[in-house]
Formats: sequence, C-alpha cells, structure tokens
Amino acid sequence: MAVYTKITEEQLKGFLAGYDLGELEHFEGIAQGVSNTNYHVFTNKDRYVLTIFEPRRVNEKDLPFFLEFSGFLAENGIECPQAMKDKNGNDIGEIQGQPAILINFLTGSDIKVKDLSAEHCGQMGTFLARMHNIADKFYKTRENSMGFDVFSALYKKISGQADEFETGLQILLKDELSYLQENWPQNLPSGVVHADAFPDNVFFDNGRLSAIIDFYFSCTDFYAFDLAITLNAWCFDEHSNFVPEKFEAFIKGYEEERPLNQEEKQAFHILCRAAVFRTLVSRLEEYFLYDPKTMEMTPHDPGAYLKRLTFHQEKDVMRELA
Repeated sequence: MAVYTKITEEQLKGFLAGYDLGELEHFEGIAQGVSNTNYHVFTNKDRYVLTIFEPRRVNEKDLPFFLEFSGFLAENGIECPQAMKDKNGNDIGEIQGQPAILINFLTGSDIKVKDLSAEHCGQMGTFLARMHNIADKFYKTRENSMGFDVFSALYKKISGQADEFETGLQILLKDELSYLQENWPQNLPSGVVHADAFPDNVFFDNGRLSAIIDFYFSCTDFYAFDLAITLNAWCFDEHSNFVPEKFEAFIKGYEEERPLNQEEKQAFHILCRAAVFRTLVSRLEEYFLYDPKTMEMTPHDPGAYLKRLTFHQEKDVMRELA
C-alpha cells in the first residue's frame, strides 16, 4: 500500500455519493507498500479502505479476477477483503480517471518482522496451505504478472543502474538469472496463489492469524513458489538473517495441511532463489524510481533481499531441514 494519487475531500465525497455507506467523516493515506494508492476512509456508518489502482503495476482488466478470487476464498472460510458494491451493484468505480474500490475494514493488525515468532510463522504456514487447498477448486486462471519472464524483463530494465546500488550487482544478477533459467522446474502442482503474502499483508488478532489482504498479485503458479515467496518474507529477522526455528515451524504448519511432494521439495531451493530475485529486482526498480517530492510512500530496502539471495546461493534450506 502507498499513496501515489492524492485526492481531495470533495473528490472522495463525490465517489462516496455512489454508495450507501454513510457520509464521510475523515480519511487518511496509508504509506506502506508500493503498488497502489490506499486510504483509510471513515464514515458515520463504518470504516473502509479505498484502493486506487495504479497502472504501473495493476491492469484494470485483471481486477475482476482479483475480486472473484478473494470472494471465493471468503466463501470458503478465509477472512479477506470484500469489495463494497455501489448503488448500481458495481464493485469497481472510478476516481480521478482511475479504477477504484472500497473494501471492508478487517480487524486485527500486522506484526512487524522483528516481532514475528516461530508460532506466528507456524500459523502462517498452516493458513497458506489452507488457501492452497481451497484455491485448488477455483475456476479461473491468470498468468503471473511477476513470473519468470516479467522479473527477467525487470532485471534488464534496472541492470544498467544496478551497480549504483552496490558495485558488482549487475554481474551477480546476470549470473543468477542464467542459473534460474537453466534450472527452472516444470510440472509442479499449481493453482491460484496469493504471491504477495508478506507480513504487512497478514493480520493477527489476540495472537491468532485473522485475515489476509492485498490480492493484487494473485495468479496461477506453483504452490511451492508461493511457499518460497512467503518463506523469504517470514523466516528471516529484521536484519535479514535466516531463523531456522521460524522456518521449521512454517514448513511444519504448512505440511500439516498440505504435504509437499518429492518434486516440490527438490525444486524448493531454485524457487527460493527465484522468489528472492523477483523481489530484489522489483525493489531495485522502486529504489531508482522513488521521488520523495511526488510519492508518499515508504520504499523498501533492496539490500535486505540481496542478503537473502546470497544466503540461498549458499544454503538449501529444505535439504538441511531433512
């Protein structure tokens, strides 16, 4: 979440006029995240989140998929955001010429990485496996907008600037991309995945995992790739050091609901490296794009994922667990 598109009180009141959700009391921007513009919206009836979709990362034609997938999960017991319908029954509106939705406010809050325990990670593993089991019955597909071809293109986009962040990074990334391309797995179990289950997208309430938000990367891909993306976000501490106890709890929690097959375990090392590479080049793009004069957001540190990459190049966590 972030604020790229700034709106006025009058614009928001005009948008809310199309809904039966009460009168605006106040609103405030949400600075976390990188993809879309988000605001907390408070009316005299309830509290909502306004999301304005930015064309840099989200294609308007994909929005029905995201909303249907989130709705399908909610119907099957996964607490996640639901888009409010306007007076005409539409769940997608427009503000400042950009598609926008209002979603229900979910109770609970995210937990900072430094405060995540092995217990939290175990709960996340179980929750992710439940999502994968439910998603196996979902009726639609969507190509991964941050899949192999896309993060390869992102690397090419930022490669000429990579050494401005750290000397030698361009060659390191080039070699890693070649390695991933040569070793990319095939025919692993797949379905629709969240693909962005970072700690700031997961809520806990009284110590129990209560909800997951931000489905705007959801797509069809390997379940084990989603597992690797989530591992890299949950099983390292705030200094990007790997925490074995968190990983063990995370995998145990996952396999209690959905055991990994042998092919997934063998491919997991490659998928972990690919998941890190994906996030690293994305954060580098954000790093070079960021302009504090025009963007109200909190940019992520690419160095945190560069450290994770060097870790995974040296360690096969699944093999060591076995």
